[in-house]
Amino acid sequence: MRRRWFPLGLPLLFFACAPVEPPVPAARVDAGTVTAQAPAPEVEAVPAESARALRSAWQATAPAPSDDGGVTHATAPALLGVMEDPEDAGSALSLSLEPSLSQSTEALPGEEEPQVITESEVPVLELGPDGEPLIDVEDSATDDAIAQASDGGSVVGVDDDEDSVAEAPLTEADAGMEPYAIPYAPDAGSLRVRRSIAVRSEPRQDSPSLGTVAQDMRVKWQGAMRGPDCDTWVQLQPRGWVCERYLEQNFREPRVRPLPRVEEGALTPGVYARVVGHRVRAYPSLALARRKKKGVLLKGSVTVKLRGQVKVGRRTFWRTSDGQYFEARVLREHRPSDFSGLDAEALASLPMPFGWAQSRSAPRTDVVVRKAPDARAERETTLPPRTLVSVRELSPDGQWVRIAEDHWVARDDLHVAWSLASPSIVEPGARWLDVDLEAQTLIAYEGDRPVYATLISSGKPGTDTPEGLFRIWVKFAEADMTGTMGKASYRVATVPWTMFFEGDFALHTAYWHDRFGEPVSHGCINLAPKDARALYGWTTPEVPAGWSMVHAMPDDPGTWVRIRGQAHEAPKKRRKGAPIVATVRDL
Repeated sequence: MRRRWFPLGLPLLFFACAPVEPPVPAARVDAGTVTAQAPAPEVEAVPAESARALRSAWQATAPAPSDDGGVTHATAPALLGVMEDPEDAGSALSLSLEPSLSQSTEALPGEEEPQVITESEVPVLELGPDGEPLIDVEDSATDDAIAQASDGGSVVGVDDDEDSVAEAPLTEADAGMEPYAIPYAPDAGSLRVRRSIAVRSEPRQDSPSLGTVAQDMRVKWQGAMRGPDCDTWVQLQPRGWVCERYLEQNFREPRVRPLPRVEEGALTPGVYARVVGHRVRAYPSLALARRKKKGVLLKGSVTVKLRGQVKVGRRTFWRTSDGQYFEARVLREHRPSDFSGLDAEALASLPMPFGWAQSRSAPRTDVVVRKAPDARAERETTLPPRTLVSVRELSPDGQWVRIAEDHWVARDDLHVAWSLASPSIVEPGARWLDVDLEAQTLIAYEGDRPVYATLISSGKPGTDTPEGLFRIWVKFAEADMTGTMGKASYRVATVPWTMFFEGDFALHTAYWHDRFGEPVSHGCINLAPKDARALYGWTTPEVPAGWSMVHAMPDDPGTWVRIRGQAHEAPKKRRKGAPIVATVRDL
């Protein structure tokens, strides 16, 4: 299996239910925060000693790991050397799809059934004099910058510097450069970024890239200096240097916004759709789409981000974020999950350990609660999927969990969140993430205090999420993802809030499914949109407003990510009815 990421240099549904214990409602979480807005009801706490004993019993009765043992990576160093950028990328990435005889109908891992697009949810594009849609400059600006991926799939920084001069080594004379007068009018209110461009750590082209500032942002500056590769290097706020040729003075006030841009009340930064059918073509213009001329025949499974619709007579066409056109009949909309985890205030009122009640063998069915730890015991009640419950006691055989007096749930019907101490390498009080592959949970910590907890989807059988201790090394507001499933290929457009922690393995949004709690990915850690957005803003390296990508640096290292355990495939049954449990390598 080979995966490639093409990162774009752009710019919580907690199921309501009635659990046995008083429920802890999922507080609404603002993007980039882990602070609740509504208090949760008090629940009887489990003593710390009892919690430790319960944890020990849980581990002692855990099933033996599978033979494959998952994929274990060596512990990552505190910060690897800064990755050198390749030659600058100057133009936006097109679909770059190879010719194919037919369009693959194979779905993405965990993909829900796409829905017919509701036309009212996609804006109607106004046509210009040439008959082509008019696109708002500000809305389209952040689609212009693209980060390249190396042949090995590793992600590299965006430089978008196609007109740059040849690099020159920094000489001793250059090392003593004097500050240079800012070449802008005194009353200039801001500097407009003419195109998405890499922000350098020092005023020279060969210095490490800190990240990418998006096109059309109006930024502040704090100084300027002559350099070997540019007449004037401008120092931006809050940090970094950009050559003045990519900036222009603007008399309006500075204006930057967090990326990706999300409309109020929306889950994701746009509407996404999967291309369906056979021999589907993508067209470079509306005129060619109407005439069905010069279209590119798509290969594999393709998901696109929609920008707007154009109605021509009885036909409707959609324009994608990369400027391609499709007929409406070949698109099916993805509906992002509304699920979300628990924030700091909710966790402070909830005793740990706790769990989400969700069957591994039938995740969408209610979980049966029995009066005794026995499959033949009388049924007490049922719980909707993802109901929050307390974890009070483990049966002697380790197969049943008491969630309240005379209320027992099968162990395989729970995803338990345990409060654990931070790894010794993590500084006291520092932020870090703990991912439990067996339970399919993620907990964010500040030191030893949990401040966010949620369900995730790690890799499915045949694709592996690496186990070990890593650091987030680069973050992207949005990233294109490509890869293969067997002999079929796939391309997923503009995956929001992507955080790479090991090569091209990342934590990111999965807007195409609602199977959190199940291992279904290609190896990355899938998050619901609300969770990914909150964690993207909470983790480091910090992404300045208006930046579409940022690298971890020695003075702003990435958040630690610990990945442990082993993911398990949902139990299956043989034709004769004998139940089996297949385990997968941790993904």
